[in-house]
Amino acid sequence: MLWFALLVVQAAISPIDARTIPIVGYGVSAGLSNVAVLSATQLPNGYLLVGTQHGVFWYDGRHFMPLGPEQGLPAGDMAKAVAMTGDGDLVFVFVDTIYVARNIVQAATPDHLAFRKVAMLTTLSRDTYRKALPWHGGLVVTDHGRLLFVHRAGSGNVVDGLGATRILRGGSMDDISALFAQGDTLWVGTGDGRVCALSDRKPDCLSVPALSGPRRVDAITGDRQGVLYARTLHDVVRFDPTDRSTRLEAVPHAGVQYENYQRFLTLTWTPLGHLLTQTDDGQLALRSEQGWQTLTPGGEATSLPFSTLLFDRQRTLWMGVLGRGIVRTLGFGAITSFDRRDGLLGNVVWQTARQAGGPLWIATDAGITAFDTTTSTVLRNFVSPAYFVAVDAQGCIWHDGPDLVTRLDPVTGWHRDYRIGRTNRILPGRGNDLWILTDAGAWRADAARRDVAPERVPGLSGAYATGAMDPAGALWLIERRTLIVRHPDGGVAVVRRAWPQVGFAPNEIAIQNDHVLWITGQGGAYRVAHDGDTITALDFYDPSMVGSDAPYSVLVDHRGWVWIGSDHGLALIDGPRRTQITEADGLIANDLAQDSLLEDHDGSIWVGTSHGLSHIRQPENLFRQTTARPVITGMSIGGQRYEGGPIAATRAPFQVRFGTLDYRNAARTHFRYRLEGVDEGWNDTIEGTVRYPAVPPGIHHFLLVAYDPDTGRCSDPVSVTITMGRPWWQTTPVLLAAGLAVILLGYGLWRIRIGWLLRQQRLLQDIVERQTAEIRAAHEALIRQARHDSLTGLLNRGAIQAHLQSGLLEGNRDAPLAIGLVDVDHFKQINDHLGHLVGDDVLAEIGRRLQQALAPDEAAGRYGGEEFLIVLQGARDGAARMEVLRQLITGPLVPSCANVLRVTVSVGYAEARAGETWHVLVGRADRALYRAKTGGRNRMVAD
Repeated sequence: MLWFALLVVQAAISPIDARTIPIVGYGVSAGLSNVAVLSATQLPNGYLLVGTQHGVFWYDGRHFMPLGPEQGLPAGDMAKAVAMTGDGDLVFVFVDTIYVARNIVQAATPDHLAFRKVAMLTTLSRDTYRKALPWHGGLVVTDHGRLLFVHRAGSGNVVDGLGATRILRGGSMDDISALFAQGDTLWVGTGDGRVCALSDRKPDCLSVPALSGPRRVDAITGDRQGVLYARTLHDVVRFDPTDRSTRLEAVPHAGVQYENYQRFLTLTWTPLGHLLTQTDDGQLALRSEQGWQTLTPGGEATSLPFSTLLFDRQRTLWMGVLGRGIVRTLGFGAITSFDRRDGLLGNVVWQTARQAGGPLWIATDAGITAFDTTTSTVLRNFVSPAYFVAVDAQGCIWHDGPDLVTRLDPVTGWHRDYRIGRTNRILPGRGNDLWILTDAGAWRADAARRDVAPERVPGLSGAYATGAMDPAGALWLIERRTLIVRHPDGGVAVVRRAWPQVGFAPNEIAIQNDHVLWITGQGGAYRVAHDGDTITALDFYDPSMVGSDAPYSVLVDHRGWVWIGSDHGLALIDGPRRTQITEADGLIANDLAQDSLLEDHDGSIWVGTSHGLSHIRQPENLFRQTTARPVITGMSIGGQRYEGGPIAATRAPFQVRFGTLDYRNAARTHFRYRLEGVDEGWNDTIEGTVRYPAVPPGIHHFLLVAYDPDTGRCSDPVSVTITMGRPWWQTTPVLLAAGLAVILLGYGLWRIRIGWLLRQQRLLQDIVERQTAEIRAAHEALIRQARHDSLTGLLNRGAIQAHLQSGLLEGNRDAPLAIGLVDVDHFKQINDHLGHLVGDDVLAEIGRRLQQALAPDEAAGRYGGEEFLIVLQGARDGAARMEVLRQLITGPLVPSCANVLRVTVSVGYAEARAGETWHVLVGRADRALYRAKTGGRNRMVAD
């Protein structure tokens, strides 16, 4: 087979059109009743505010909530601009009114802000769009060719013409479209393409080169050296004050999309000091030391324009999108990603290799790509799918193929195929050595001898799944479950045949130094300390520490940090420090490929996944995690807002709303909460609200903690106090009056009074016991709802999985455990032909029959859709018992909306084996179910 029959070499350098930026969007489902976002800002306490075409909203990390008349704002008016003044006031600019909130730091949450309409010393026109800029303690606002100044005046705020207070006493400007403050100097851009500095004299305008139309300047900014940048529809104009030079730079991919939305164009600085602006097709243009490049949020082109760009205090980029809401980028500036949309041949990236002084070679399911990481350029694409790729000491590329291994000189095109099949790893060694590990032994090639084919290595004839070479030149290998080492002198020794952790099956090796290596596998990972052939210490890292019970990729970088990949993302370990990197942090996918990690020459990390390639550019920032910030954003009793303090006794429900200001980790933040005096322990939730049917009398503290299950980070608790009054009959005046009455009645009425008190005591006791019982019953009902499927009455998926896990942990030989995965045959046809109500009746009837038929040691749950999971524990003949249950389900059914209907089911049956996890057991049952369905359905097949 010839190499050139399988490759496509691109004749010209092919630049990547745009790098993909993962995003998460917030629209109507997140609480934004209007998705035309016009402006956004972040308050000093961390809350995000968004202005839309129909109202203002604030975000608590879980939901967007409106601000309106309760805070003094108009209901549903168009919020054209939102900004903070230099004095710390919050300003909302609407169509023809301006509102200000002062002392915002005293408001616990944005819905506690109090806005006041600003007094107008000048009439505000109904401008279609406004720019606002903090300056000199106030706020400069554009208004049809003039500038307004919002500033404090006594206990309030006023709006007047800026020229009357500070500038423009000797000149005038028309059609002001951009604002920028540089110290005391206020720069403005105009619709006719001018950039001018305003002062108490006439405007000082810079010399602007000839601009293509439209010439309107819509954004101005400056860097620390005083260089100004001005944005027009197609260009960025750079003004250098040191030599008063001007340079025109075309914004890449800037066409006509923003011609009708030019007022939304902006310039902002990224946390790394790069200039960012909008461009066509839903893309961003980034200006760095390497020049301009385009970024595609979400990886898909769109005709919806970006209306605002905002970096929050966690360096996360938020973008308003007209017609969509607001989106938040994941890993912006820290993690970049590439896939087929960016020029790679395939999305499944198996392995990468760096050529010294050359490109990054990327092996995918569709071929190999040579990628220039400096210019983000695809140099070559070789249409030859490969799992492994390596670069030898002479710069040749090695990769596997169907029953062969190929060596290629990328400079001359020379190549050679070697008939070596079933390759498991291609591993560069010391000097010119290159090792090829296969199911039929190990091969060694001499990179300096192109005329000599790889040769079998004596003494290494096993099936080697993986290997790694330590700094001393020793080759460490995994053969099935055995750890083997081949020393530089050719001696081979078995280091470990079995592992302390039951069921551990090694699959990857990484070398930390001459005496430490890491091994991942089914069940977790081991840190192995050794002295030659002797293991001196074995430290096991369980799934909670490595992020998965089946890690299959491991790397130790030059810092000694350990990177472990799985289908749950990437775990990073540095001694006691640990963190988890997932899609929420910017990875293109959580499902990593095996042996897909590479440390580049600059210390950055390349990560291959099933959806593309991610590049962690600054690994040192991954441990700079912010503390989780839970916030209690609202309470209500009986639907009425509750601000704390004493409240009259009521049995109305109590609801708490909460969130987190750690927006970057909000998606994976969980909460623990507890209402003292009601909850016996802590409860877990991922939602943002908790509801109690009622709160008993007394003083109660609601405690809330935020935690990240991936990293173990946990916040300090925050709390609020609920003071619930007692019923009138338990108040002190009533009790004193009753006692006084007893004394006045005297001894003659003593016996009667005692009897009445005893009856009253029993009555009060009954009331308290009944109320307590009702509260507990409601709480138990909530617990049952959380564990049971509402349609079938069976356990839900989480509960039946937990039951299965418990059974596996408690299982013994005298009480065998088996499961059956049940699937209703042709259920889609029932839904399609008879309707979903009939389908629901069928599922409900199956649930009823199972509940009636199950023995005490048996359990069943709805596993998903029309699938059920049955767990048998202690049955001597589980298969026979499962068949009985299957026959019971298969009987004629009488749905409420149809005639008698005969429904059949297929069952995949599997019995638990020693040390088997529930994932594996269910997987075997699922495969058996597949055989049952492909075998004709209406039957049970055992694995």
